[in-house]
Amino acid sequence: MPSIFAVANPKGGSGKATVAIILSGEFAKHGYSVAIVDADPQGSSYQWHASSVARGVSPNGIDLIRAPDEKALDKVIERLDAYDVVVIDTPGYYGEALIQSALRADLLVLPCKVHTFDASQVVRTLRNLERHAEDAKLPMIQHRVLFNEYDSLDRNTRPLREVVAYLDGERIPVCANALYRRVTYRTMTSGHGTLYQMSDKDESVRKARYNADQVVRELLAASQGTTTAEATA
Repeated sequence: MPSIFAVANPKGGSGKATVAIILSGEFAKHGYSVAIVDADPQGSSYQWHASSVARGVSPNGIDLIRAPDEKALDKVIERLDAYDVVVIDTPGYYGEALIQSALRADLLVLPCKVHTFDASQVVRTLRNLERHAEDAKLPMIQHRVLFNEYDSLDRNTRPLREVVAYLDGERIPVCANALYRRVTYRTMTSGHGTLYQMSDKDESVRKARYNADQVVRELLAASQGTTTAEATA
């Protein structure tokens, strides 16, 4: 069975597709066979993959599979044994596809901007998933909140302290690393393959790669219940 990472946040603009693409690119870089399952009707991951192929930079080692509804998602997930890693880009609303994706995942990744509105949506999503897991007599899946589009100006600010305190009070684990706001990520998702198909002569690309690598190492460790050092040894 593949390792499954579900990326979810019903609030629009959370950056789900960007996180799904970055996760997939990092795993593919390390030689894993990867599938992105685009279960979001907006199809952002699909558009990235199709645009990259059209530009002649087909994402190395990454297949894109559409799953436009719950029935299609069930069928797709049952046929993914050939892959090492599956990343599910879930719909931008709370529904059966998000629930089933999350409950099947080894790790649920919840992108979140540094804002109380975004954090409260994350909390609601997790509380609803806890109820569904309990009803299904399943353990609650491992999960991590990932601050996305993080800016260095966010450090030591009141909004950041409030969001961190709120999530901590709700006992929701937050990644120590964050995905920074970078033009490179926007460029990549516009149809330029993965970070490792962009020119490393550009310092901004090298910085984006380092940032993505640190985040994915931490998420991999979380999915395996280990430390980052153990997961990447």
